Amino acid sequence: METIGRLLNMKKNNAAMNMAVDEAILLAQEQQPNPTLRFYGWAQPAFSFGYFQNIAKEVDIDACRADGIELVKRMTGGGTVVHGWELTYTLILPRSDGEISVANAYQRIGQSLTQAFQELGIPARCYASCTDTRETTPNICLTNPAEHDVMSDNNKKLAGVSVRRNRHGIIFQGYISLDMPPAEILTRLSKDPATQQRLREKSTAINTDGRSITRNALIQAISETFDLGIAFKSGKLRSAEQKQAETLVKTKYATAAWTFSA
Repeated sequence: METIGRLLNMKKNNAAMNMAVDEAILLAQEQQPNPTLRFYGWAQPAFSFGYFQNIAKEVDIDACRADGIELVKRMTGGGTVVHGWELTYTLILPRSDGEISVANAYQRIGQSLTQAFQELGIPARCYASCTDTRETTPNICLTNPAEHDVMSDNNKKLAGVSVRRNRHGIIFQGYISLDMPPAEILTRLSKDPATQQRLREKSTAINTDGRSITRNALIQAISETFDLGIAFKSGKLRSAEQKQAETLVKTKYATAAWTFSA
């Protein structure tokens, strides 16, 4: 029998709250297991960093703040992601005896997104690390594909995902490049001029070459093609999850101790 999960199409929030909501939903899986697919936005430009990154080494913190760019550390791994022009999603699954493996989930997420893109007329394919040549590059998600990430027809990255698994559940935090960030925002992703140039040359987004795909159209297409054996039905964040998120903002995601830990 098909599992029923929640589909949350949520409003824009600041960077700390976005990360806190994700963790609150993950923590809730222990007592109230409920597979959740969440789409959300960002109230202002932001960079999120993987758990193992040292933000001070990656970017000029003062310059980012002067430009109104929020900086936040994720609980998942991976590299730097620029927010404000993309569609961000999080998939959270409870732990179970017959749970899907992380590798299988990565593959099925990539295949589902590729199908959704193709149905919207967006040429796309899954990245295959065994056949593609991968350069050694800085840890910036826009230009650093991993296996099963979604690539454009000109071999540029369109979508990526990072993961963390603990006793509460499995969380996948992903992004889809919908529109291109301005050049001045891309410049702030790295202190290194060569990396800045690479970002300008290698980055891409769905809405190039005359396309104009809306956020809602993309969400609908993904919701219809997501193939994990789960039927996601429209739902809402529980009040307990909201309260947990508010606590996590104050105690974790808005603190320098978390954000700038190395």
